[in-house]
Parts: sequence; structure tokens; C-alpha cells
Amino acid sequence: MEEHFGIDAIAVSIPRHYIALKTLAEARGVDPAKYHEGLGVQKMAVVAPEEDPVTMATEAARRLLLNYDVDRGAIGMVIVGSESGVDAAKPIASYVHGLLGLPSHCRTFDTKHACYGATAGLRLAANWCAQGGGRKALVIATDIARYELESPGEPTQGAGAVAMLVSSEPRLVAFDAHPDAVFTEDVMDFWRPNYSTTAMVDGKYSLQCYLKAAENTYEAYTRLTGVRWEDFSYLLFHVPFPKMAYKGFTRLYEMEAKKRPLPPLNEEFDRLTRP
Repeated sequence: MEEHFGIDAIAVSIPRHYIALKTLAEARGVDPAKYHEGLGVQKMAVVAPEEDPVTMATEAARRLLLNYDVDRGAIGMVIVGSESGVDAAKPIASYVHGLLGLPSHCRTFDTKHACYGATAGLRLAANWCAQGGGRKALVIATDIARYELESPGEPTQGAGAVAMLVSSEPRLVAFDAHPDAVFTEDVMDFWRPNYSTTAMVDGKYSLQCYLKAAENTYEAYTRLTGVRWEDFSYLLFHVPFPKMAYKGFTRLYEMEAKKRPLPPLNEEFDRLTRP
């Protein structure tokens, strides 16, 4: 029987506290529409003193184990994707492993590549599970996004964690067998040096990089697979802030609209992105 690897379970953990962007806008003396309409953001998660990437990752994973009645002994790998590590040597995955009481026959490590870390971990986990033996891997994305106060990036801050169980019998999402389409370029649009607790970003340049990567990856994927715009049920986007994903969708839509007539942009956006 053909195996289909994918996401078998998923759970989320977010901070208990938030600040309304309307309140932040008033404090900064700017029109709230700049945040609500320009960025598409209404609220911003704020971590409490006792919350950090480890606690959020552990809580998301704990909820996954309980909600889906997962056998902890079946988990053979824990991968945490994060750019908010709490130690220069010890991975967050090791803390999570201990706090959850997972078995000792379990590999643990972190992946770091800005916002791509957890996606890389997801692909690694799927390849590992494909080796057979009923393997299951726990993949967690956890981060706290911090920018300098009163900086352009301040209203796009936030925090949260998502835990996913990868297996050969996925109940939620099965990965297709198409070849990966990737695009890589060394750019300095977003970074956080070791000496800094806040990230640095060139917002306009970062948006250009995002759109370029989306365009090149989409072009490669459709070329390698033969999949057409009409074949997609949904399109998922990385969302640094909601309006950025809309811009990414618009770029792909415009690429396809050059080839043939399509329904109106917003109609297609609703069809391919909303539940």
C-alpha cells in the first residue's frame, strides 16, 4: 500500500496577552488605518514574563499530544524551527523533549533560517518518516518577533508556537509527491546579530525579496509539475503581516493573468485563501 506522509496532528499556543493596534497607533500618534489597512493587523501578541519560545513550544506540543491522544513513545524525532533560541548551544528541542517526558530513543535538534526554519524542519521530518517503520516526528515552530520601539517594524511584532506531528498516516494533510521547487538568494533584508535582542529589517527591500522568491518558486513549481492555477484548491502564504501575503498573492495572480483572462483579483483571493 502506498504511504502518504504528512501532518497527522496540529496544535497552537499563543501568549495570553495582546495589545490592540489601535492603542499602539494612538500612543505613536499615527492614524490607526496605517496598521489596520496598511498592514492588515488588528492585535499584537505580547509575551508575559514567564513565557518564552520554550514554554510556548512545549505548550503547543502538550496540547497536540492530549487533543489527538498521541503515544509519546512513538515519537522518534523532535525538530524546532526558531530564530529565538534561548541558548547558543542547547537547542529548544532538547528542553521540549525533557519537559514532555519523551523517550530517550529520540533525536532532537533546532533549525534556524529566519522564518523558513520550521518549514525546513517539516520537510526533513517527512523525509525521515519516509524511511519506514511507522516513524513519527514532532515539528514545532516557535518565535518571539521583536523590533526596536517606535521603529517601522514595531506593529508587526508578535509571538506564538505551532506543533505538528508528521507521520505516514496523516489525518489532516498529506504531502503530494511533486518535486520541491526552491529559490535561494543571499540578501540582507532581515537579520538579528548576536549582540542584539531585536531584529533589523529593511521593510521595502524585504517585501521585494519576498515577492521575488514567491514568483520564482511558483514559476519553478508549475514548470516542474505541470500544475495549473485552476488546479489549486488553496494557496498558503508565509505571513509576516497579513497585507504582505495579499501582495504575494497579487504577484502570482498577475503572472497568471498575463497568460489568459482570470476572474477578478479579490474573487480569486477569497476562493484560494479563505476557509
